[in-house]
Amino acid sequence: MALKLAVYGYDTDIGKLVIETLEEQHLPLDDFFPLSPLSGEYDAVMIDKKNYFVEAVDSFDFSKANVVLLLSTQDESSRVISMAQEKGCVVIDNSHLFSGTDKGELVVPELNPYDIKHGIDKKLIVPAMAPSLMLLLLLSAVSDEYGLARVNVTSLESVSELGRLGTETLAHESTMLLNGLPAEHPGFEAQLAFNLHPRIGAVDEDGYSDHENIIKYEVKEILGKIERGFDITCMQVPVFYGHTMSVSVETEDYATLDDIKNVFSNSALISFNDIDAFLTPVTDIINERKIMVSRLRQDNTCAKTFSFIAMMDNTRRGEAINLVELVKLVEKSL
Repeated sequence: MALKLAVYGYDTDIGKLVIETLEEQHLPLDDFFPLSPLSGEYDAVMIDKKNYFVEAVDSFDFSKANVVLLLSTQDESSRVISMAQEKGCVVIDNSHLFSGTDKGELVVPELNPYDIKHGIDKKLIVPAMAPSLMLLLLLSAVSDEYGLARVNVTSLESVSELGRLGTETLAHESTMLLNGLPAEHPGFEAQLAFNLHPRIGAVDEDGYSDHENIIKYEVKEILGKIERGFDITCMQVPVFYGHTMSVSVETEDYATLDDIKNVFSNSALISFNDIDAFLTPVTDIINERKIMVSRLRQDNTCAKTFSFIAMMDNTRRGEAINLVELVKLVEKSL
C-alpha cells in the first residue's frame, strides 16, 4: 500500500531530523502531511524537491493518511491519538505517553520487526526510548553470541533526551550564569548548566526513577529476563546532544576479550574503537549513524565480565532514524 504519512511536530528538532532522514533514504511517499497546532499557517515543507503544505491538526482529515507520526508532547499525543485511530491510521507515538505499558506495541526494527503487525492491529506503535534503543542494540549483539547473565549500566544522558525544553533551558541558563545573572530552571529540580542531576524523573517506591523503570521494562520486553539481573542508573549531564553509557556485562558462556571485540567489530550497527581512542560526544558522536564503543576491558577477577563505554547521537540515531525505520516497516506491512 502506498505510504501516506502525516507528521505532527514536523518543525521540532526531531521533526527536522526525520524529514532529513526521509530525504536521505528517498522513502517513496504517496503523500505527506505536515501538521501544526496552529491554524492559518501558510507554509510548506519540501521533501525531495516537492512542497507539502502545512495543515492544522485540529481540522485535518486523518482519513487522508494511513500512518501518523507524533513528535508532540504527551498532552498533545493523548488528544490526537484517538482522532487518528478513529480514521484508521496507524500511530507511531514518539511522546512516550504509553512507554512502559502494553497499550501500544514496542518495536525495535532491528530486533523484533515481526511485531509490527501487532502494532498495526493496535493502531499504536511505541518506539523505544533512545537510551533503551542504545542498550538493546549493544546488549543484543553480545547476547546473541554468548548470552547475558548480568548487566549494570550508568547512563549519562544529554538534555536533548527531554526535547527542546532541555536544550533551550541549558542554553539560556549557561548564557545567564556566564554573565553573572541568576538563572531559573522551570520544569527542573535544579539548574542544568554546569551541574549534574543524579536522577531523571520522579523516584518510584522501588528507588528507581520512572525513566529508569521504563528502560528496564523495554529491555526486558525485547531481550527477555536477564537471569542475574539488569540494573541501571540514569543521570542528567549538561551536554546538549549525545548519550554516554558505562556498561558492565557478565556473559553466560565463556568468552575472551578478543571474542567480545569481534562481536562489536562485526556489527553493522556499532563502530568499535581501540582502547586508547579518546572519544567525546561533541567531537565524535554528533551526526554519527552508529553507536560507538570504546574502552573495552575484561575483569581480571571474573573471566566472564566485560566493561566498555558506549556513545550515541540520541536525537539522530536514537530517534529520527529509528522512527523512519518504523515507518518503513509499517509501509511494508500495510
